[in-house]
Amino acid sequence: MKIGVIGFGALGSAIVEGLIRAKISSADIFVSDVDERKLDRAKSLGVKISNNQEICETVDVIILAVKPRDFNKTVEELKKIDENKALVSFVAGLKIEKIASEVKCRNIFRGMPNLSVKVCDSIIGLTAFSKADNRVKDDIIKLLSMVGEVIEVEERFLDTLTSISGSGIAFASEIIKAFYEAGVMLGLDHETAKKISLKVFSGTTKLLAEEDFDKIFKLVATPAGTTIEGVYVLEKSGVRGAIIEAIKAASDKASKLLS
Repeated sequence: MKIGVIGFGALGSAIVEGLIRAKISSADIFVSDVDERKLDRAKSLGVKISNNQEICETVDVIILAVKPRDFNKTVEELKKIDENKALVSFVAGLKIEKIASEVKCRNIFRGMPNLSVKVCDSIIGLTAFSKADNRVKDDIIKLLSMVGEVIEVEERFLDTLTSISGSGIAFASEIIKAFYEAGVMLGLDHETAKKISLKVFSGTTKLLAEEDFDKIFKLVATPAGTTIEGVYVLEKSGVRGAIIEAIKAASDKASKLLS
Protein backbone atom coordinates (compact mmCIF):
# COMPACT_ATOMS: atom_id res chain seq x y z
CA MET A 1 0.00 0.00 0.00
CA LYS A 2 1.36 3.39 -1.02
CA ILE A 3 0.38 6.31 1.21
CA GLY A 4 0.46 9.99 0.33
CA VAL A 5 0.41 12.78 2.89
CA ILE A 6 -0.55 16.21 1.59
CA GLY A 7 0.58 18.79 4.11
CA PHE A 8 3.71 18.28 6.21
CA GLY A 9 2.95 20.60 9.10
CA ALA A 10 2.72 19.54 12.74
CA LEU A 11 0.05 16.89 12.16
CA GLY A 12 1.23 15.68 8.75
CA SER A 13 4.79 15.18 9.94
CA ALA A 14 3.56 13.42 13.10
CA ILE A 15 1.51 11.02 10.96
CA VAL A 16 4.49 10.22 8.76
CA GLU A 17 6.78 9.67 11.74
CA GLY A 18 4.16 7.45 13.36
CA LEU A 19 3.72 5.34 10.24
CA ILE A 20 7.47 4.85 9.98
CA ARG A 21 7.62 3.95 13.68
CA ALA A 22 4.85 1.42 12.98
CA LYS A 23 7.11 -0.21 10.38
CA ILE A 24 5.56 1.23 7.22
CA SER A 25 8.41 1.51 4.73
CA SER A 26 9.42 5.12 4.13
CA ALA A 27 9.75 4.18 0.45
CA ASP A 28 5.96 3.72 0.35
CA ILE A 29 5.21 7.15 1.80
CA PHE A 30 4.86 10.18 -0.49
CA VAL A 31 4.83 13.69 0.98
CA SER A 32 3.99 17.12 -0.42
CA ASP A 33 3.87 20.62 1.03
CA VAL A 34 3.97 24.15 -0.38
CA ASP A 35 6.70 25.04 2.12
CA GLU A 36 10.05 23.73 0.87
CA ARG A 37 11.58 24.15 4.32
CA LYS A 38 9.19 21.59 5.79
CA LEU A 39 10.13 19.12 3.08
CA ASP A 40 13.76 19.25 4.21
CA ARG A 41 12.60 17.47 7.37
CA ALA A 42 10.68 14.94 5.27
CA LYS A 43 13.81 14.16 3.24
CA SER A 44 15.65 13.18 6.41
CA LEU A 45 12.98 10.53 7.05
CA GLY A 46 13.64 8.87 3.71
CA VAL A 47 10.15 9.40 2.30
CA LYS A 48 9.52 10.33 -1.32
CA ILE A 49 9.17 14.06 -1.83
CA SER A 50 6.34 14.60 -4.28
CA ASN A 51 3.61 17.00 -5.37
CA ASN A 52 -0.14 16.89 -5.00
CA GLN A 53 -0.78 15.74 -8.55
CA GLU A 54 1.68 12.85 -8.37
CA ILE A 55 0.31 11.79 -5.00
CA CYS A 56 -3.26 11.73 -6.31
CA GLU A 57 -2.19 9.68 -9.33
CA THR A 58 0.25 7.29 -7.66
CA VAL A 59 -0.73 6.30 -4.14
CA ASP A 60 -3.56 4.11 -2.81
CA VAL A 61 -4.45 6.23 0.23
CA ILE A 62 -4.28 10.03 0.29
CA ILE A 63 -4.13 11.65 3.73
CA LEU A 64 -5.08 15.31 3.65
CA ALA A 65 -3.45 17.22 6.51
CA VAL A 66 -3.51 20.82 5.31
CA LYS A 67 -4.82 23.79 7.27
CA PRO A 68 -8.54 24.50 6.75
CA ARG A 69 -7.80 27.75 4.92
CA ASP A 70 -5.61 25.85 2.41
CA PHE A 71 -8.22 23.34 1.28
CA ASN A 72 -9.42 25.45 -1.63
CA LYS A 73 -5.84 25.67 -2.92
CA THR A 74 -5.57 21.89 -2.88
CA VAL A 75 -8.95 20.81 -4.19
CA GLU A 76 -8.10 21.05 -7.90
CA GLU A 77 -5.54 18.26 -7.57
CA LEU A 78 -7.93 16.23 -5.43
CA LYS A 79 -10.41 16.17 -8.30
CA LYS A 80 -7.97 13.88 -10.11
CA ILE A 81 -8.24 11.11 -7.50
CA ASP A 82 -9.52 7.85 -9.00
CA GLU A 83 -12.89 6.81 -7.58
CA ASN A 84 -11.47 3.53 -6.23
CA LYS A 85 -8.76 5.15 -4.15
CA ALA A 86 -9.20 6.36 -0.59
CA LEU A 87 -9.10 9.94 0.66
CA VAL A 88 -8.73 10.52 4.39
CA SER A 89 -9.23 14.13 5.46
CA PHE A 90 -7.81 15.32 8.75
CA VAL A 91 -8.77 18.93 8.01
CA ALA A 92 -10.56 20.41 11.01
CA GLY A 93 -14.07 21.62 10.21
CA LEU A 94 -14.11 20.25 6.63
CA LYS A 95 -17.28 18.20 6.19
CA ILE A 96 -17.50 15.06 4.07
CA GLU A 97 -20.40 16.58 2.09
CA LYS A 98 -18.11 19.43 0.99
CA ILE A 99 -15.33 17.04 -0.03
CA ALA A 100 -17.73 14.76 -1.91
CA SER A 101 -19.07 17.73 -3.87
CA GLU A 102 -15.56 18.45 -5.15
CA VAL A 103 -14.09 15.02 -5.93
CA LYS A 104 -15.27 11.92 -7.79
CA CYS A 105 -13.64 9.54 -5.29
CA ARG A 106 -16.30 7.77 -3.24
CA ASN A 107 -14.03 6.29 -0.58
CA ILE A 108 -13.91 9.45 1.51
CA PHE A 109 -13.17 9.42 5.21
CA ARG A 110 -13.04 12.27 7.66
CA GLY A 111 -11.08 11.84 10.84
CA MET A 112 -9.52 13.61 13.77
CA PRO A 113 -6.35 12.25 15.32
CA ASN A 114 -4.03 14.10 17.64
CA LEU A 115 -0.29 14.69 17.76
CA SER A 116 0.21 11.39 19.59
CA VAL A 117 0.10 9.65 16.21
CA LYS A 118 3.82 10.44 16.26
CA VAL A 119 4.31 7.89 19.05
CA CYS A 120 1.56 5.53 17.79
CA ASP A 121 -0.66 6.30 20.78
CA SER A 122 -3.35 8.57 19.37
CA ILE A 123 -7.12 8.39 19.60
CA ILE A 124 -8.58 8.77 16.12
CA GLY A 125 -12.23 9.57 15.51
CA LEU A 126 -13.34 8.43 12.06
CA THR A 127 -16.42 8.90 9.89
CA ALA A 128 -16.95 7.25 6.51
CA PHE A 129 -18.80 8.71 3.54
CA SER A 130 -22.10 6.89 2.99
CA LYS A 131 -20.92 5.65 -0.43
CA ALA A 132 -17.54 4.35 0.78
CA ASP A 133 -16.76 0.68 0.20
CA ASN A 134 -16.80 -1.28 3.47
CA ARG A 135 -13.71 -3.25 2.48
CA VAL A 136 -11.82 -0.01 1.90
CA LYS A 137 -13.07 1.29 5.24
CA ASP A 138 -11.69 -1.82 6.94
CA ASP A 139 -8.33 -1.21 5.27
CA ILE A 140 -8.30 2.43 6.42
CA ILE A 141 -9.15 1.45 9.99
CA LYS A 142 -6.39 -1.18 9.92
CA LEU A 143 -3.90 1.39 8.64
CA LEU A 144 -4.82 4.09 11.15
CA SER A 145 -4.85 1.55 13.98
CA MET A 146 -1.10 1.31 13.52
CA VAL A 147 -0.73 4.82 14.93
CA GLY A 148 -3.60 4.92 17.42
CA GLU A 149 -6.95 3.59 18.52
CA VAL A 150 -9.70 4.21 15.97
CA ILE A 151 -13.25 4.89 17.07
CA GLU A 152 -16.05 5.33 14.56
CA VAL A 153 -18.23 8.32 15.38
CA GLU A 154 -20.98 10.29 13.72
CA GLU A 155 -19.57 13.25 11.82
CA ARG A 156 -21.31 15.73 14.12
CA PHE A 157 -19.03 14.60 16.94
CA LEU A 158 -15.75 15.27 15.11
CA ASP A 159 -15.64 18.89 16.27
CA THR A 160 -15.86 17.53 19.81
CA LEU A 161 -12.99 15.15 19.04
CA THR A 162 -11.05 18.11 17.65
CA SER A 163 -11.31 19.92 20.97
CA ILE A 164 -10.96 17.03 23.44
CA SER A 165 -8.39 14.99 21.53
CA GLY A 166 -6.71 17.36 19.09
CA SER A 167 -6.49 20.54 21.16
CA GLY A 168 -6.52 18.41 24.29
CA ILE A 169 -2.87 17.54 23.76
CA ALA A 170 -1.98 21.19 24.43
CA PHE A 171 -4.39 21.43 27.37
CA ALA A 172 -3.05 18.25 28.99
CA SER A 173 0.53 19.37 28.36
CA GLU A 174 -0.12 22.64 30.19
CA ILE A 175 -1.56 20.76 33.18
CA ILE A 176 1.36 18.32 33.32
CA LYS A 177 3.76 21.25 32.99
CA ALA A 178 2.16 22.80 36.08
CA PHE A 179 2.92 19.62 38.03
CA TYR A 180 6.51 19.75 36.78
CA GLU A 181 6.90 23.42 37.71
CA ALA A 182 5.44 22.79 41.16
CA GLY A 183 8.01 20.04 41.69
CA VAL A 184 10.82 22.40 40.72
CA MET A 185 9.42 25.11 42.99
CA LEU A 186 9.43 22.64 45.89
CA GLY A 187 13.06 21.72 45.32
CA LEU A 188 13.17 18.83 42.85
CA ASP A 189 15.67 19.03 40.01
CA HIS A 190 14.15 19.53 36.54
CA GLU A 191 14.68 15.98 35.30
CA THR A 192 13.19 14.37 38.40
CA ALA A 193 10.24 16.76 38.49
CA LYS A 194 9.41 16.00 34.85
CA LYS A 195 9.83 12.25 35.29
CA ILE A 196 7.52 12.17 38.32
CA SER A 197 4.90 14.37 36.64
CA LEU A 198 4.77 12.23 33.50
CA LYS A 199 4.56 9.03 35.52
CA VAL A 200 1.72 10.37 37.66
CA PHE A 201 -0.39 11.02 34.55
CA SER A 202 0.50 7.78 32.73
CA GLY A 203 -0.24 5.75 35.86
CA THR A 204 -3.50 7.61 36.47
CA THR A 205 -4.77 6.86 32.97
CA LYS A 206 -4.06 3.16 33.48
CA LEU A 207 -5.91 3.18 36.80
CA LEU A 208 -8.88 5.03 35.32
CA ALA A 209 -9.10 2.51 32.48
CA GLU A 210 -10.00 -0.06 35.15
CA GLU A 211 -11.67 1.96 37.91
CA ASP A 212 -14.33 4.67 38.25
CA PHE A 213 -13.30 8.30 38.81
CA ASP A 214 -15.04 8.50 42.19
CA LYS A 215 -13.49 5.25 43.41
CA ILE A 216 -9.97 6.49 42.68
CA PHE A 217 -10.76 9.78 44.44
CA LYS A 218 -12.01 7.99 47.57
CA LEU A 219 -8.96 5.72 47.66
CA VAL A 220 -6.53 8.65 47.52
CA ALA A 221 -8.38 11.40 49.41
CA THR A 222 -8.38 10.27 53.02
CA PRO A 223 -10.41 12.38 55.48
CA ALA A 224 -8.55 15.50 56.68
CA GLY A 225 -5.55 14.48 54.58
CA THR A 226 -3.22 16.22 52.14
CA THR A 227 -5.16 15.31 48.99
CA ILE A 228 -8.50 16.77 50.01
CA GLU A 229 -6.71 19.96 51.09
CA GLY A 230 -5.29 20.32 47.57
CA VAL A 231 -8.59 19.39 45.90
CA TYR A 232 -10.28 22.15 47.89
CA VAL A 233 -7.87 24.68 46.32
CA LEU A 234 -8.56 23.28 42.85
CA GLU A 235 -12.31 23.53 43.35
CA LYS A 236 -12.09 27.04 44.80
CA SER A 237 -10.01 28.09 41.78
CA GLY A 238 -12.51 26.62 39.32
CA VAL A 239 -9.92 24.45 37.57
CA ARG A 240 -12.35 21.82 36.28
CA GLY A 241 -14.78 24.45 35.04
CA ALA A 242 -11.98 26.27 33.23
CA ILE A 243 -10.90 23.06 31.48
CA ILE A 244 -14.46 22.33 30.39
CA GLU A 245 -14.84 25.88 29.09
CA ALA A 246 -11.55 25.60 27.19
CA ILE A 247 -12.69 22.39 25.47
CA LYS A 248 -16.08 23.90 24.65
CA ALA A 249 -14.43 27.03 23.20
CA ALA A 250 -12.16 24.89 21.01
CA SER A 251 -15.14 22.85 19.81
CA ASP A 252 -17.11 25.99 18.95
CA LYS A 253 -14.14 27.33 17.01
CA ALA A 254 -13.75 24.05 15.10
CA SER A 255 -17.38 24.23 13.94
CA LYS A 256 -16.76 27.71 12.48
CA LEU A 257 -13.40 27.16 10.75
CA LEU A 258 -14.86 26.79 7.25
CA SER A 259 -18.17 28.55 7.72
